[in-house]
Amino acid sequence: MKNLFYTSLFLFAVSASQAQYTKEINTNRPSSSMGAYSVSKGIFQIEGGYLYQNDEFHTEKINTHNNFQLQLRFGEVWEQLEFIADLQFTSYNLTDYDFNETKSGFKQLNFGAKYLIYDHYKYYVEKRNVYSWKANQRFKWGRLIPAVALYAGAQFNTPHNFYYPELPETGLKAMIIAQQHWSHRFSITYNFIGEHITDNAFANYSYIVTASLGLGDRWSVFGEHQGIFSKTYQSTLIPFGKEAMVKGGLTFKYHKNLQFDAFAGTSLENTPHKIQAGIGVSWRNHKKYEFKDPTEL
Repeated sequence: MKNLFYTSLFLFAVSASQAQYTKEINTNRPSSSMGAYSVSKGIFQIEGGYLYQNDEFHTEKINTHNNFQLQLRFGEVWEQLEFIADLQFTSYNLTDYDFNETKSGFKQLNFGAKYLIYDHYKYYVEKRNVYSWKANQRFKWGRLIPAVALYAGAQFNTPHNFYYPELPETGLKAMIIAQQHWSHRFSITYNFIGEHITDNAFANYSYIVTASLGLGDRWSVFGEHQGIFSKTYQSTLIPFGKEAMVKGGLTFKYHKNLQFDAFAGTSLENTPHKIQAGIGVSWRNHKKYEFKDPTEL
């Protein structure tokens, strides 16, 4: 998961402020949020998984979704820049009393770029007190200053967006991303998201907050809250516009370039009540990265 393995990033940032490369993979899975840092220039990364979702309106009306998610990430031009393709294929079944309907196809096709505009650790160095162990253990308030990135991309909607089939074929998605490292193992990521922001009739504004904790060299856990500020459909605020979800899960790093994950979540609303569960994997190609440790010069 993106936030859990940023431990390496946190440690390297002090000594290599210009680089975002980490010895261990950093990924956006399995949370729904996006981290502020890129995969690094020249790195190609694949993140994919399976998501099952059950929407229960009442005992006789239930929707089930089998979603296959794929995210392709590539760092290029600058260390701070990353290009992202976000694809989602779904198989959808609707049961409403005696009526049954099944459809499948690409539900989501997003292509965009993310750029890190401010990295706090490029300018902030925690000084150690060689005379006081207690002083070194105090919480450093400078850690609360987040790294900040911006994302912008194109949304391509398909007829397989079953809830909202009349969405425009293309739209603009934008995001503000902030990421705090409270310690070497604990971080919080904030996403503020606008979808179809150039079309007031379908504009959607939401947020995601993800807290991540590394349990050791291999295992990590996360908790997440996802909600909607406002959602309109054909210029009308839709009934479920205030829906919110909570999700949690864990990751296992098999080696520095390969990670497995599992997660589950539920909605806080009952119109409908949603349950999610999924598994996934993230892999990156590895390159010989020229990293010079100033302490060894």
